Amino acid sequence: MSRKSWLILPLCLPLLGLAALARPPADPDLVVRYLRIGVVETGERGFDMGASLAAMLSRPPGMPACADDRACGVPGMVALAQAQARSADIVADVATGRLETGLVPADRVYAARCQSANPDNITILGEMYDEALHVLVRTDARVDSIAGLKGKRVAIGPAGSPARLLADRTLSAHGLRRQDIRGVELAGEEALAALADGKLDALFRIAAVPDAALADLTARTDAPPLRLLPVAGDAVGRLSGLHPFGSVGHIDDGAYPGIKGVDTLMQPVVWIAGPAVDKDLARALGRALTSTPNRTVLQKGGRDVPLLRPVALRMSAPLHPGLDGFYRVDPITMACPRGGPR
Repeated sequence: MSRKSWLILPLCLPLLGLAALARPPADPDLVVRYLRIGVVETGERGFDMGASLAAMLSRPPGMPACADDRACGVPGMVALAQAQARSADIVADVATGRLETGLVPADRVYAARCQSANPDNITILGEMYDEALHVLVRTDARVDSIAGLKGKRVAIGPAGSPARLLADRTLSAHGLRRQDIRGVELAGEEALAALADGKLDALFRIAAVPDAALADLTARTDAPPLRLLPVAGDAVGRLSGLHPFGSVGHIDDGAYPGIKGVDTLMQPVVWIAGPAVDKDLARALGRALTSTPNRTVLQKGGRDVPLLRPVALRMSAPLHPGLDGFYRVDPITMACPRGGPR
């Protein structure tokens, strides 16, 4: 299958640094090193985070000396964000060394790692942001809970897709089976369009908040009245057990025009590395990531960049060995089940 990809140069990279690539560095031992960050070609948060990381990490020869009060990248590095069609493509390319790093949802990392012949080829550099489970329903469907979706038309995604897996887990956590609903094999923006057109009553969607596609829909003057259903109480505990990298979170009021906020499940998007990232490079990336001025740049605009949660008991892949001691957390990597993840 063909795959469309392109490079996104870090827009914030100073012109001085780019010009310096054309002349010998002041330090003859300093060699330019390129680092690619794979991001999915849909989803504004992934694009934004990839570009911000690339800009923050880049410090080609000729740049001014670093200082404690300003952001400063990795010496000799030019980082690029590279867009690809699917998270699975990014994980596969990172694991084989065709890409150095990538931003991928934790559950996709776990699935790919546990189905790989070389699961140790994938490691984690940090947790960069969260995606939220959006359970969206038309108000004219008269549903006020996920359990109330019984008999309703619900987008469940194609067979074998991440959307189908998420739908099945969410239904199960609320005491429903797929047979209890009228499942429609749609996902993504196709499902949103069908919901807007009245061909669906509800859908499950996991995306960073605010989700640009959902925000566009709710801002339309002809948009139908919509609401978010909560994932809370015992159900969120059961869903967290089925979807093991999730945690309890909240979508705030006003995140989408006219829609009240709810409690829901959050899932981290992690920055993964492959065999092309050795310990020395990982430590250099770790120093850049944990620098206070650099963290300030990444968190600009109210973005939360956790890097690693205080209690990292369920990691989708091991922390890169070059980052030992950086996060003051001793994470536990989830073992792969026999036969691969369900």
